Amino acid sequence: MISMKQKNDFSVIISTCDKFSDLWDAHFKLLNKNWANRGINTFLVTDNPTDRTFEGVEVVSAGEGKEITERITAVFPKVKTEYVLVTLDDYFDIYPISSKKIERLLDIMEKEKLDYICIFDRPKTTVKYKGYDGLFEVDLTKDYRVNLYPGIWRKDFMKKTIREPLNAWMYEVSLTPIARELGARCAQSKGGEFPILDIVRKGKFLRKSNRYLKKHNLYHGHRPVRTVKEE
Repeated sequence: MISMKQKNDFSVIISTCDKFSDLWDAHFKLLNKNWANRGINTFLVTDNPTDRTFEGVEVVSAGEGKEITERITAVFPKVKTEYVLVTLDDYFDIYPISSKKIERLLDIMEKEKLDYICIFDRPKTTVKYKGYDGLFEVDLTKDYRVNLYPGIWRKDFMKKTIREPLNAWMYEVSLTPIARELGARCAQSKGGEFPILDIVRKGKFLRKSNRYLKKHNLYHGHRPVRTVKEE
């Protein structure tokens, strides 16, 4: 379980929209199985109003047609912590998540005054961050170095990156230039703190992910599967 101190400093935001609502049941079944002891505020932020509920999760609806930046802005007043882990509805937590590993990153963020830690193993980086095991520097002189998901953000920094309504693609493109402009302190962790299975690409299930969902009887909807040629 996340320590009491970290509980007061850390929340989770899962970004989604109504078009992906068919994934929610499986997403939270896996999250609550593989991070059952997290004990922290967890938010699902979507666009259209919904009456669906999930154990240990607060659902926030920003309004029909709202872009991702508007959806994140809508959930921020409810987030009382300094740091947020931001992830996506189609990133499924199929492996156990270690609260101790997450706590270590939060301790480093506090000590080093970091604004952002990428917890996704792309882009490739090789320069260690101040000798911390598994932590690497992010070269903000290059494009696409700050990714939207999954990552741990200082909430105030993330708020500064939201300047206008943008869709997910345009918002992610804007992140590195804004981080560069603000002189943000960024790092990347390859410590496996938040292992995920990427489920959907361009609206369709990836073939490997579809096999996993079928094997574990996790999905009963009608989302199409990518063809071999598409993959």
